[in-house]
Amino acid sequence: MSYPIDLNNLPAGFTPLASEPVFDPSKHLALEPPSDIYSLADLGYGADDIAQCPTEFGATSVFRVLSSEGAACLLDVCQQLEAFTTSNPRIARNTRGGVYRSAFLRDLCLSPDVSEFMSRLAGISLSPHTIPHQLGHLNYAPNEVGADVDKWHVDTLRYDYVMFVTDPTKVEGGAFQYFKGTKHEMAELKAAGKAVPADRVIAPAMPGPGYAIMQQGNMVVHQAKGLTAPGERITMVNGYVADPAVATDYTRYDQLLFADPPEIVTAEFARHVAVQAGAKLAAFSQGADFIDNPEHYAAQMDAIVQSLQSAVDEMRDSSERKMEHFGS
Repeated sequence: MSYPIDLNNLPAGFTPLASEPVFDPSKHLALEPPSDIYSLADLGYGADDIAQCPTEFGATSVFRVLSSEGAACLLDVCQQLEAFTTSNPRIARNTRGGVYRSAFLRDLCLSPDVSEFMSRLAGISLSPHTIPHQLGHLNYAPNEVGADVDKWHVDTLRYDYVMFVTDPTKVEGGAFQYFKGTKHEMAELKAAGKAVPADRVIAPAMPGPGYAIMQQGNMVVHQAKGLTAPGERITMVNGYVADPAVATDYTRYDQLLFADPPEIVTAEFARHVAVQAGAKLAAFSQGADFIDNPEHYAAQMDAIVQSLQSAVDEMRDSSERKMEHFGS
């Protein structure tokens, strides 16, 4: 299935990189499955929370995505994209929208081989996220040594993988960590002013660049620690969506407004919602049964209408917004 958003339609101020490698999956991918997959129940979630999610998938142990050559090519691209870093209340230095600038990054993020691999891990059919700024998000170490790369948080999307672009074994600090618990427990800890128990902080050992973990990001609380000595630390986060015909979307328009310019957020969000609704309508039109039950069909159509109305309400909401995270 082709990507439904035109990534050649560049936002104002975006220009393609002048020189970069060409993505070749046969050379640049080295997909190897993780040894372990953890469920939401393993993290402590109960039946009610899990029922609100498309699958029980929580997170994986470390696995390999890129070959040595692929990792070197991605590092070259990410070093070029560092010139376009921005900041927000949670992250000091990140580059978003890199898929508009880099064909290599775009082709990696849209790779069918990688999408199929991630689908097997998550236990549900996944496609590259149809908000382009949720593809190939890049985090760079803050200029201040010791400052955290990212605070404790859950994501504005359901499924993503976090991959080291630089070699984590060649720097001091900079660990990716996740909380062995629920986001409700983390909120309670922070509200009470308590520290996160050290025995509930998991820091997967990344053996080198091109290695990653996959997670249901809106359910797994995670953070990125800062370097404790000068060095280079870059990670890439690539987002996915489940089939809209079988899974409810999770996209936080209100939170994305803190990360990206409003004209980009609004346009990308509106197109994403249109793609989601179109997929739902297509599935409905192909699957309608021949039964005399108007309410049966009306309820299905109403659900699609309500998903659109919810998005409209989000975009028109003028109430004060606050970026959500759990702090460092």
